[in-house]
Amino acid sequence: MNSQQHHQCHYVGIQKSFEKACVSYDNEAVVQFQTGALLINYLTVCKSYHQKVLDLGCGTGLTTLHLCKRLFISSLHINDFSPLLLKKTRDHLRLIQAKPLLFNFDHSWDCNDSYDLIFSNMAFQWSFAIEELLKNCFNHLNQNGILAFSLPLKGSFVEFSPHQCITFHDFDYLCEILDKIGFSIIKADLFLRRQTFNTHLQALKSIKKCGANYTPHPRSYKLIDRSKLTLPSTLTYKIGIFIARKTSAS
Repeated sequence: MNSQQHHQCHYVGIQKSFEKACVSYDNEAVVQFQTGALLINYLTVCKSYHQKVLDLGCGTGLTTLHLCKRLFISSLHINDFSPLLLKKTRDHLRLIQAKPLLFNFDHSWDCNDSYDLIFSNMAFQWSFAIEELLKNCFNHLNQNGILAFSLPLKGSFVEFSPHQCITFHDFDYLCEILDKIGFSIIKADLFLRRQTFNTHLQALKSIKKCGANYTPHPRSYKLIDRSKLTLPSTLTYKIGIFIARKTSAS
């Protein structure tokens, strides 16, 4: 199996996990929605009007709805790689005109548009080609357009072994990539969120209900010490928020 086929298997696994969590996500994804609200707050300080906006990895669309309520947007495009999640987003945005775009943001983008704002909340951690993804964002922004995204970073889910979760990206590395591509960083922040659970089993169920239970590692590594399942547990999110402006040509 070559690298492309290997990654394609992972994308299928990620999609299945999120589609299984489609019903439970809105009630369970507390940290994700809090992060999205914070990212939007930062955006309103930078600029509140954006003529054309793309939401990458929109998921179920609740954060997209919040974005539309807080910013002045003339034209909205919504993206996900799951038809089921795109439908869920369109249901949430039933009173708002939005063009759905079905594609995997790690692959060739199925759009020729340029945007004033590209927004993504808690989705880029699933990229297996983060530098290419950020370059694509740069190339699809108008001059002085803004990229705003959040994602859990290295230091998240420290309660688990590295083989039980994805490999998270590094904060300094992302800052270096943004600078190298040609972005001017407006804001780059780190913060911690910890969720507490009565048992470790509840923590695991919460991850699954958010669709974040996929791991690219062999299934044998998923096995955990069952003696810990009934003990109190926490989930640590080390989250990065980035807002950057396109100020140079690619």
